[in-house]
Amino acid sequence: MKQKVKPIQVIRVIIQLIAFLTVPALFVTVFSAIGGVVTALVGGSFSISAYLGSIMFVLGIFTATLIWGRFFCGFICSFGAMQDLLHVAGALIPWKVKVPETADKWLKKLKYAVLLFIAAGVWGFSVTGDTVWSPWAVFGIYTSVSAWSSLQYFATLGGGLLILIMIGSLFVERFFCKYLCPLGALFSLTARFRFYPLKRQSAKCGSCKLCATKCPMSVPNSESDKVTSGECINCMKCTEICPKQNITADTIPAISGTLAITAIAGLSYAGIITGMPDIPETEEPSAEITADTESSELFPDGTYTGTGRGFRGDINVTVNVDNGVITDIIVNSYQDDKEFFSRAQSGIIDAVLQTQSTDVDTVSGATFSSSGLIEAIKNAFGEEISAATTAQTAEHSTKTTTEAATNTPFEETEPETFTQQKTVSGKYTDGVYTGCGNGLRGQTNVTVTVENGEITDITVTSYQDDQQFFVRAESNIIAAILAAQSVDVDTVSGATFSSNSIKEAVANALGIEFTNPNSTMQQGHGDRHRH
Repeated sequence: MKQKVKPIQVIRVIIQLIAFLTVPALFVTVFSAIGGVVTALVGGSFSISAYLGSIMFVLGIFTATLIWGRFFCGFICSFGAMQDLLHVAGALIPWKVKVPETADKWLKKLKYAVLLFIAAGVWGFSVTGDTVWSPWAVFGIYTSVSAWSSLQYFATLGGGLLILIMIGSLFVERFFCKYLCPLGALFSLTARFRFYPLKRQSAKCGSCKLCATKCPMSVPNSESDKVTSGECINCMKCTEICPKQNITADTIPAISGTLAITAIAGLSYAGIITGMPDIPETEEPSAEITADTESSELFPDGTYTGTGRGFRGDINVTVNVDNGVITDIIVNSYQDDKEFFSRAQSGIIDAVLQTQSTDVDTVSGATFSSSGLIEAIKNAFGEEISAATTAQTAEHSTKTTTEAATNTPFEETEPETFTQQKTVSGKYTDGVYTGCGNGLRGQTNVTVTVENGEITDITVTSYQDDQQFFVRAESNIIAAILAAQSVDVDTVSGATFSSNSIKEAVANALGIEFTNPNSTMQQGHGDRHRH
């Protein structure tokens, strides 16, 4: 007799379809949110306010998993739905693959190795750089119809891995979920402690073991009274395949679990947690850059618009050029998640304004948004920006040694007052001094070396500001102080608080009177907000 399709599987397919159409890359968002938090912690740039959305989102997903199990994997994850669909298609292939039970057991441990590599190598040490290495990220990109206008991402490492996963899914059900998924590894560690596992009446069971043989995750359901394995994705196939209905799930927890995950997915799609607002107000400043006569022809004056491809869709920007210098970059629209795009927007726009070039590093944890934003700025200028930035690079290399003491590439913010006190005949007293200054998030400590009456070295021994801002301030401010032999130098635009903390620390070390403007400035690294 032909087996009928059970109601729960019909419901499951409907939910999978809705999730695929509405939040196809939700699993990417979950994993990226975890990665963003870890990267920030490792890099010393973590702050609760900046990552609150990611933290709440991840906690919501994992709390639901701890209570009800891996309903996310079985009902919501579009990458899992793709594998289900491919396996159905693979049934038409006459060549079958049977993974031995022992091999299956060991292969399942691979996903923990993948998770360890990503956590340490990618999030911790960025060994992959800007390479598109993630197959699920490439999948997320191509869930958008507009992305299919270009197949470039299939030529990346992530694209190649995605193709291999799709082929594997034809022959092995839930191939990626079982053996390679790093998010699945995290879920499996959480789900094994779930409050509502599937229950089995072993006394009534025969020897058919259908519940185990039909399980897409190869969970040995026939060996215990409770299905507590973290590998179980709550697909409910075992509850329906059993001829004696010996495996059951509490109805209310099952429904609650599905609704909880669906609600979180809905919140993400609606923009309450990680979705996209119209255009956010960010804490990233417009750099006040004044072009000199030699660089006034770097860019033709005017207002330009350009478009680049982010993770979820197009990013549109307006670029203003005045006196040959890029003075403002405004984001008109974007489709990426706010949590990731805001980081890219703050870092990339400030870096482009500072360097007057699109040859800038992407923001860790927001690579796709960063690349799309850079592409949009390039697109605004067409071919002109390539020639202009090349000319600027050549010009800068010839001017660096001759104009180090007079060139002022940074934005001046607040006035400082100072008088030299540790001096001998107008110079500083030789020795090694330590000092501290106050930044945005805490204290900056430096060591200052004076030889032959001149400051020869400034070393930052510790700081508490966000890394992405402090690093920019550190290299530029120290170079400027060494060149000027004075703390009367301009702050770095976009890193004003960190700049002032370094100047105050140096002044404190040398016994120079210095008024730190940080206490009177608004909270944020920039001098004014961009809309």
